[in-house]
Amino acid sequence: MSAESRDVLVVAAQFGFCCALYATNIYRFVPDRMDVSLWGRIGVLALLCACSLLRRRAPVLALGLAVVPFGLDLMLGATLPVWLIVSDLVYCVALYGTDRQSIGILRLCAAVSVLTCGLVYAATGEGQEVIVTIGAAAAFLGTPLWWARSVRQHKQIARSEFERAEATTVIAELDRRAAIEAERARMARDLHDVVAGHLSAIAIQSAAALRIVEKRDQGSPAVNGPGVHDIVTSIRVNSIDALSEMRSMIGLLRGDGAADEPVSPGRVEELHRLVTSARASGTDVHIDGDFAPDAHRTTVLPAAVDHAAYRIVQEALTNAVVHAPGAATGVDMRCDGNALTIVITNDITPTDSGHPVRDNGHTGTGLSNMRQRAELLGGMLHAGSEGGQWCVKAVLPVAKSTAR
Repeated sequence: MSAESRDVLVVAAQFGFCCALYATNIYRFVPDRMDVSLWGRIGVLALLCACSLLRRRAPVLALGLAVVPFGLDLMLGATLPVWLIVSDLVYCVALYGTDRQSIGILRLCAAVSVLTCGLVYAATGEGQEVIVTIGAAAAFLGTPLWWARSVRQHKQIARSEFERAEATTVIAELDRRAAIEAERARMARDLHDVVAGHLSAIAIQSAAALRIVEKRDQGSPAVNGPGVHDIVTSIRVNSIDALSEMRSMIGLLRGDGAADEPVSPGRVEELHRLVTSARASGTDVHIDGDFAPDAHRTTVLPAAVDHAAYRIVQEALTNAVVHAPGAATGVDMRCDGNALTIVITNDITPTDSGHPVRDNGHTGTGLSNMRQRAELLGGMLHAGSEGGQWCVKAVLPVAKSTAR
C-alpha cells in the first residue's frame, strides 16, 4: 500500500472518530459563541480533513492550510475534534518534514505556548487559567512534538545503521574481489612457472635429442654433451613433474579432493632437479654459496621464502636455457640471517643477427612474476646485463632463522 493510500485511510478514520464525538456531544472546550448546527461543525471538520490529506507529502502546507478551518472553529467555539487533527498535523511536520522544518515547528510551538500563556494571564490575572493553558499546550503540542522527535531520531539511527551495513557490505565485496584478484595473480604465476619451466625444458631437450639422432643418422661424429638417454630421462622427469603439479593445482581449484596426493611446493633443497634438467638441455650450471651441494647449511628458510627462492631460480634457469642455450650459468645463494641473496648469471649469446639476447632490458612475464614474488615478501629483484652477462639478483628478507 502506498503512502497516499495510507494517508487517505488515516484521514477517513480521523473523520469518522471526530464525527462520532460531535454526534455524542462530546466535543466542547468552551460554550458555543455562535448558534451553529451539527452539520456546520462537520463541514469545518471536513475542510480540515481535506487539508490533512497532505499530512505526509507536504506537512507544512497542510498545517498552513489548516489555519483557516482552525480559525473558524475558534470563532464558533473551540472543539476537541479540530484540536486533535491540528495536533496530528503538528506531529506530521515534526516527523515528515525536513530537519529545518522539524526544528522550526518545535520553536514555533514553544513560542505560541509562551505567548498564549502570557495573553491568558494578562486577560484573566489568574494563575489557575495559566496552568490549564500549559496543560493544554503540553497535551496538544508538547506530546505530539516529543513523540515525533523520538520516532524521527529512531528512524535516523536505523537509516544510519542501514547505510553502515551497506558500506560494510560494499567493503566486504571489494575485499572479496581483491582477494580473488590476488589469488588469480598467484595462480597465474604458479601456472606460468609450471608450464613455462617444465614445458620449455621439454621442448629444448627434445630438440637437442632430435639433433643428436639426426647427426647419428647422418653418420656425423658424436657431439659433446648429454646423451639421448640422459635427455629423454630428463624429459620424462619434467613431464611427470609438470603433470603432478598441474593435477595438484586442478584439484585445489575444484576443491573436491581431485588430486590423489598433494604436491608440496618447490623448496631450495630440490634445486638439484632444476640443475639436472638444465644440464640435460645442454646448459652448464654451477651452484655456489650456502646452498651448494657440498655446503653445510646453518639456517632454515621460512616456507614462503623457501618457495619463492625456488621459483625464482627455476624461472631464471628456464630463461637462461631458452635465451642463452649452452651458456655457462651460475647460481649463488647466500643467507646472512636477515636476508637471502640470490644471484643467477649466464653469458649472453648472440642471436642469428649478431645482437645480444635480452640486452635491451625488456622484461617479459617471467621476469615480472619473479619481481612480484620478491616484492610480496618485502624484497626486491633486479634483472639486466652486467659486463657481458645477464644477471638476475633477488634479495628476500628472512623473518626468522633457526639454527640446525
